[in-house]
This record gives sequence, C-alpha cells and structure tokens, in this order.
Amino acid sequence: METNKELQKKQNTIRFIEAARLLIDEIGLKKVSIRKIAEQAGFHNSTIYLYFKDIDELILLASLKHFNGYSVALANQSRQKNSPYESFLAIWEFFAQSAFEKPEIFYNFFFGKHSDNLTDVLERYYELFPDEKTIYREDIRSMYFGRNIYERCHMILNPLLEEPGVRLTEENLDLVNDVTVGYLKYLLEQKCQDPKIPAELLSKKLLSMIKYMIDA
Repeated sequence: METNKELQKKQNTIRFIEAARLLIDEIGLKKVSIRKIAEQAGFHNSTIYLYFKDIDELILLASLKHFNGYSVALANQSRQKNSPYESFLAIWEFFAQSAFEKPEIFYNFFFGKHSDNLTDVLERYYELFPDEKTIYREDIRSMYFGRNIYERCHMILNPLLEEPGVRLTEENLDLVNDVTVGYLKYLLEQKCQDPKIPAELLSKKLLSMIKYMIDA
C-alpha cells in the first residue's frame, strides 16, 4: 500500500515524463530543455532533480512511449513457434522498422548517455506505466530488458549457435555482435543527419548485412 507521499512522488514523476513526451513530439528531441519540461509540467526547474538523475534519464523514460509498436510486435512473436533463426530475423525486422522511423529517439536510447543502464530505465518505466507492459516468453523478455544494445543483441545471437545453415560460432559471435551494433549505429546516424533517406532502405540494408554475417 503506497503512502500519500509515495503516491504524490509517483504522480509528479509521471507528470514530468508526460510533459517531456509531449515536448519531444511537438518540438523534437534536440529542442527539449529542463526549463521547457518544468514549465510544461508546472514545476520549478530544480524540482526535476528530485525525481530524475538528469534530463537525459527523463528523456529516456519519455521516449519509451515510442517503443509500444515494437513491444507489441515482440509480444506477438513470443506466441509464434518459429525456429531460433526465424525468430532472430523477425526481432531484427521489428526493431529496424521502429528504429528508422524514430531515429533520434532510438539513437539516444541505445547510444546516448544512459544507454549502458537500460534495464533500470525499462523497469522503472513499466512500474509507472504498467498498462503499457506486454508479456513475452522468457528469451525475448531477457533480451528486451537487457542492460545495453550489445547485451540485447548478444542474447538473440546465442540461440543460433546450434542452428543448421548458420556460420556463427562461439569464436566469431562477439565479432558478429560488434559489427552488427556498429552498423546499426552508423545507419541511425545517417538517418538522423539526413531524414529524407527512406526508412525502408536503411532497414533493408541492416537486415541484408545481418544475414550476410550469419548465413552459411
């Protein structure tokens, strides 16, 4: 049972997140500031630090609304009886579709200041917004709540070691993982710098590279 103080803190935290979310959608990630968020939420600037480490943590939490489509796709994948290889490609396809539609959001989330502490960010978000939490089978859940993009990608690569028709081995797994993450980062940077690049083209490039790396 939450005390009145705990409930008030939770409500204020949500107000800040919703204010930041609104501003991100209206003016874009780069133009959001502590002052603008505080004004939108109806608080003084300094109040933000009672609830968040910094503006970067708040923006990560506010960004997660844009993960809903990806989350639902993962939940649907959890109910499928696909092979590890089919599941792996489907997960990357869902991710690419979402990431290249919202490149600044996804780049900041996976390569920004707090991108090495995503488990805590995700767990905190779903405690505040439990209605947005979806149910995954265990392997997908572990991936989704992974600490960073490297850990997440590593988790869905591992099951492919036993798959036929795949040239992935324990010796080259880390290399494949590093190249995949590096190429994802490069493509997201391209999209952020030139929004006119079709998301479908970048998604196709990423998936083609991944298949090239793992297919025998």
